[in-house]
Amino acid sequence: MSDVILAAWHGGLGDNIQFSTLPEEFYKQQGRETYLKDGSSFRNEGIYELIWKHNPYIKGIKEGEWNAGDIPEIEYSNVAGTCIANWEKLHGLQPTNKYPKIYYKPKVSSEYSGVYLVDFTCISIDYDTEKLINKLKQLQSEYSDMKFVEVTFSEDLSGDDGKYNQYDMNLEKLVINNIFDYYDIICSCSGLVALSSGASHMSSAAKEHNKSLNSICIMEESWYNYHVNKGNLFIFDNIDYQVI
Repeated sequence: MSDVILAAWHGGLGDNIQFSTLPEEFYKQQGRETYLKDGSSFRNEGIYELIWKHNPYIKGIKEGEWNAGDIPEIEYSNVAGTCIANWEKLHGLQPTNKYPKIYYKPKVSSEYSGVYLVDFTCISIDYDTEKLINKLKQLQSEYSDMKFVEVTFSEDLSGDDGKYNQYDMNLEKLVINNIFDYYDIICSCSGLVALSSGASHMSSAAKEHNKSLNSICIMEESWYNYHVNKGNLFIFDNIDYQVI
């Protein structure tokens, strides 16, 4: 059979992680090798390195016909019940996985036990700042025994159009130097409070290593309903979605 040439239409973390199980399943189910499409773009190099460079089922980068990912020929729909399984079935595979996969082995540290990370950054949509403040206060009250720390990033994470939303909650700051450090910390902390973003999607994969992680994703009601009605697109049942 022909090789799989995989790419995401957009270069974001979530855009790529939704296809993270495909290379392994193509190999196991069909005996096919998967390559990244030559010229694939990524919002930053860390996304490529974490999601694809550490994936042992990616054989390299190759020119050829783009035949896997969110290609125009495949219209996403709810054919298997969950986001990841849907993509697998839509690619002609037996749906096997519910959650995205990250093959990099994280460095887990007890330093972040009892810490809830707050990541109020996103690119896709805008949020009501007052609603976020009220929701954060509610969570701080519910988990009063936890230390809430706000993450900031040393790198520019803006999208191609320069859009980047960061809602400052006036908490103690934790500077994240790169995506591997961030994944290590998510795999080590007690909780993550994030918006609808790649960090939230990444935490779904991180629960393989941090089973007690309480990952909370805050979404505007219309945005949440859109994803559910779309067929659980970017919705994972190991994440606690809280609608504002």
